[in-house]
Amino acid sequence: MQNIYDLVVIGGGISSSAFISNILKQGFKGTIAVIEAGRGLGGRCSTRYPNEDRKLALNHGCPIINVENSLKNSLLDNFIKELLDKNFIRSLDNSFFNLDENYKFSNVNDNYFYSGDVYTSTSNMSKLVENLFNLYNAENKIDFYFQTLIIKLNFKSELWNITSNKNKEFTGRFLVCSSNLLLHKRSIDILNVKEVPLREAIAKKNDIKIDEVIDKTNKQEYIKRINFLIFTKKNYNLEGIFNKEIVHFIFHKNLQKYIGFERIIIQKQFDKSLGIVIHTRNIDFLQNKYDMEDERILYQYVLNKLNSFLIKNKITFKNLLLSDISRMNWRASQPIGEGIPERLQLCKEYNIGFCGDWIQLEGYGSAAGAVLSGLNLSNKFIEYY
Repeated sequence: MQNIYDLVVIGGGISSSAFISNILKQGFKGTIAVIEAGRGLGGRCSTRYPNEDRKLALNHGCPIINVENSLKNSLLDNFIKELLDKNFIRSLDNSFFNLDENYKFSNVNDNYFYSGDVYTSTSNMSKLVENLFNLYNAENKIDFYFQTLIIKLNFKSELWNITSNKNKEFTGRFLVCSSNLLLHKRSIDILNVKEVPLREAIAKKNDIKIDEVIDKTNKQEYIKRINFLIFTKKNYNLEGIFNKEIVHFIFHKNLQKYIGFERIIIQKQFDKSLGIVIHTRNIDFLQNKYDMEDERILYQYVLNKLNSFLIKNKITFKNLLLSDISRMNWRASQPIGEGIPERLQLCKEYNIGFCGDWIQLEGYGSAAGAVLSGLNLSNKFIEYY
């Protein structure tokens, strides 16, 4: 007989880890399945390791958690304090530089995603997510399933029946979606299905709350990005004011059209090499200029642009020698538009909840917002369950 989980969580990122950590802390005793499409934990807080040295780590999604918390949310404050006490995170001297359309550095901080208190993992961001999942998991209540892409949902007899693209089936009494892919119209193309999975599971007009959350979700759009992930050879120094552990360079939108980069994030490694993430948002620029399948030419273009930027601005004084370069396509890296109201996070009638950076809470669209959504849902879940 197939195992029935008390709780099935789709997505192994920072919002679901905060959710599970907090329900276990509050005494939840049920069985849990975490289903993740990727090869490991992390989601937007994923980490890449080069094959030749697993001690090197490049946080290629979100290398920091910035907490503005202007509303003084005690739930978020207490959570951050616990992570500091557990030595899971530490404060970071946040170094970022805006570049205006004339290639000039600006010290004006008008970027929401770089304001407030800034923290980073004491190890790496994927490890932080793993630590959160395991913080109160002393009884090993969590089963993890990786490289498992869910494409079909069905709700029948008070149970969720969940099917992957490889026909692996799961059954759960309560379902949490930490990604909204299964609610969003983009799922039709990405998952190669005929209907949005949650809409197929719960027909329209069966539940007002589900209708509203699906409707509002489908009004959101998503930024698609191509990230280039770079590890250099050893002995590269960042000069002067740039000599920080993590440095962000954010390009003006008009400058992005010329250089093709949205952001460059440099992360110093333990062996005096550099890990570099280049975020590109102007995908059409790259597609029109280069054959995206010819990686050799594409990577050389990226490297030339990167070296020119670094040396021209005296960030380093010699061309980078690479030990590894790869690219990653983000299908939906950041929500655009109004978030899903907090009141829609839990639907008791269908035993389903939602969390992630797409929920309209303080920090919407950021890692801190994802964390807060998970914590918020955890309290609703404990009260209900």
